[in-house]
Amino acid sequence: FVEQRLPDVRRIVVKVGTSLLQGEEQGLNLKLIDHLAFQFARVREEERELILVSSGAVGAGAFALGLDNRPTDLSQRQALAAVGQSRLMQQYELAFKRHGLSVAQVLLTRNTFDSRELYLNTRATLETLLQWGVVPIINENDTVAIEELKFGDNDQLSALIAGKIGADLLILLTDVDGLYDRPPGQPVVYKNRNTDLVVGKETGSRFGLGGMPSKLRAVSLAGDAGILTNICGGRMENVILRVLASDPVGTWFEPREKKISARKRWLAAGKTPVNATIRVDRGAQTAIQSRGKSLLPSGVVDVQGDFEEGDLIHVMGAGPEPIARGLVRFSSDELRSVLGRKTSEIAEILGHRRAYEVIHRDDMVVFNGKKEK
Repeated sequence: FVEQRLPDVRRIVVKVGTSLLQGEEQGLNLKLIDHLAFQFARVREEERELILVSSGAVGAGAFALGLDNRPTDLSQRQALAAVGQSRLMQQYELAFKRHGLSVAQVLLTRNTFDSRELYLNTRATLETLLQWGVVPIINENDTVAIEELKFGDNDQLSALIAGKIGADLLILLTDVDGLYDRPPGQPVVYKNRNTDLVVGKETGSRFGLGGMPSKLRAVSLAGDAGILTNICGGRMENVILRVLASDPVGTWFEPREKKISARKRWLAAGKTPVNATIRVDRGAQTAIQSRGKSLLPSGVVDVQGDFEEGDLIHVMGAGPEPIARGLVRFSSDELRSVLGRKTSEIAEILGHRRAYEVIHRDDMVVFNGKKEK
């Protein structure tokens, strides 16, 4: 599967974490940054487009101020990011310029993805940069993001960016060589996230937030948006070039879906779902997954949590994993009042005529079964 798909890969998101970027020179691993620039230049020669999602600002800021450990206070972390972000970008600009490439800094917060308008504007900016041959270097805007608007780590951010920009491949560079359920060195391809994995020892970082669990969450987000993913060791020489050459490095994760529309990508990996779920019966699950139908009240058997009309929620079937997510057309209280009812009874119960679908097919992305178009 991987060897067949790689020749068609044209747009790639690469994420590099804090543990790889830490170093003795200005708090950064300048040799690794230069090697990233070299690999990006080689890939650009193949007329492929690349986006870099980079951590490292907090660590660079801490080095500049002589701090040894990551502070727990949000305002202090934000201050370190403010100090370190310009230093981080300066090193990227110098390294990429040596290899004939221009870069652009893009700082994002979580609400960029929750707002459809901001989502589209950001995508247009990234598309323009790629058309100009500029490499966007993306980081979370730690300096202004309040806790509720933070991504949590750049693994998730990279998956969201990959979904936003319609990437073909996400490469997560980490401080271990991959994830295994067999001896390392054998090619590994997982078709979904429900695989028992053995996580090798990772060195971690004093200033980073991620780890292997966060990378698996990123794999899930990317896979739901139809994006092939590889987790591999970032210190390996020419690791990006080797991934694209289909060398047996890292761990591959096959996506759940084929490419889906921009709106469906936003639903799959952009807007944040509320902490609520709808569970449907087997008939509704089959209709959603196999026949491309909307979700009607008659198919809903349980409502967990609270939500308002227009919120993004997960749809659960018979198993433990969501089968879909979508924009709901009822509040949780309204839906509970019409649970299992036929469409002809809804107006009488609610006292007004309204949309009959709980989630319309156009507002839903399905994770299993029938492929999205």
